[in-house]
Amino acid sequence: MKNVRLIILALASAFAVQAKANSPAELVPPKVTLLAPVGAAGQELNVRLSVDSVKIGLLPGDELGHTPGGIFCQGTKGQMVSEPFIKNYGNFITMVATQELKRLGYPLADLGKSSAFDTDVNNAPDFRVGGILKDIKLEICMTGPRAEGWVYYKVDWALYSEREQKVVFQKTTEGLAQSEDKVLDLPKRALITSVDNFLAAPEFLAALKAKNDAPQPQGKLPGAGEDAQPGAAVVVTTDAAHRSLMLTEARAPSGGVQAAQARLRDAVVTLETSAGSGSGFYIDRSGYLLTDLHVVRGAKFAKVRLQNGDKLVAQVVKVNEQADVALLKTPSIEFDPLAVRRNALDVGEDVYAIGTPLGVLTNSVTKGVLSADRVMKGVHVLQSDAAVTFGSSGGPLLDLDGRVIGLTRSGLKDAQGFNFFVPIQDALQALDIGFNRP
Repeated sequence: MKNVRLIILALASAFAVQAKANSPAELVPPKVTLLAPVGAAGQELNVRLSVDSVKIGLLPGDELGHTPGGIFCQGTKGQMVSEPFIKNYGNFITMVATQELKRLGYPLADLGKSSAFDTDVNNAPDFRVGGILKDIKLEICMTGPRAEGWVYYKVDWALYSEREQKVVFQKTTEGLAQSEDKVLDLPKRALITSVDNFLAAPEFLAALKAKNDAPQPQGKLPGAGEDAQPGAAVVVTTDAAHRSLMLTEARAPSGGVQAAQARLRDAVVTLETSAGSGSGFYIDRSGYLLTDLHVVRGAKFAKVRLQNGDKLVAQVVKVNEQADVALLKTPSIEFDPLAVRRNALDVGEDVYAIGTPLGVLTNSVTKGVLSADRVMKGVHVLQSDAAVTFGSSGGPLLDLDGRVIGLTRSGLKDAQGFNFFVPIQDALQALDIGFNRP
């Protein structure tokens, strides 16, 4: 009850109030058809959903309606959209939509975590619900946190498929709540009807039930039997003599980095998820590629953009939180993957970083030297002055022969030349990956 009061108070304070002497004392609410939402019970859904932050499609100064005041609801005050409303109100709509999905039994992502630091691929969402608030109309009388009258919403809802990396269903719905008695949750009731009208559409449930044709990882992962689900969370073993996933080792290009830049860039990709973009690189022709975990955190699938402009969808099949690395799988590739260096590199040797800085400068190559091989706060990292920036994360760091020695991890803000990389052998061990000689 306390939270409901806070929501109503926030709603009231978010509006810019302006007196309008000639405004009507009462407006007729729009007519809205209220549909019965379809719950998840008995639907045998094998997917998880999440609700992204709802956006506000209104501008400061847009008129919303009127709020008579006083014990007898006399007079009238015009309500207009304010900047605080645009900044904060989407969070309220997101919360209401999430609560309604949960009430109707839809499985939500991240609710099964045992701790705040778990990264379980199974708990990532298969679908994301998003929305844009298109309109609000209201005629309410508020006494403290309670209100009587009516509130109307129009929201453009969309269902986004992580596997297909696109919106698979979209519908604009209306919501209305009325009360002749002062109640605490009038705006929330109106939003729930808009959410329910979206969930009532048969296309929503049909999209959730669509057959999962995601690419299957090749090779047997620990605990992955015949009936294992693709993308299942994997327990990483610590036995260095055993590798649960054995890939075919690629050969280093002849002539080194300078002579084989085109071939090397072909194996480096740009990754895009709903959270942002980064880089990655192929290590096997069957379609396995590496990146940083923080590039694909919270996603089961990512969009892959190749050097030639082609686009694929990759499935996140294995992650390791401590090492900040992830293994993804796409269909097999026709170009050469990157070779991996087995032994350590000496400090002072030349290195090359490839990635997509700023998310748009596709497959840029920068040169530097290996500045240090050190442990920082208990984490083994390689340090280099090879230039990297936002969007380069997950891209490869190569030696002079074009073999991978690390993955771009981070750089120090406001300090040029201090960039850090995950050693490739640490990444492979963390993900329990080995290589067979070709």
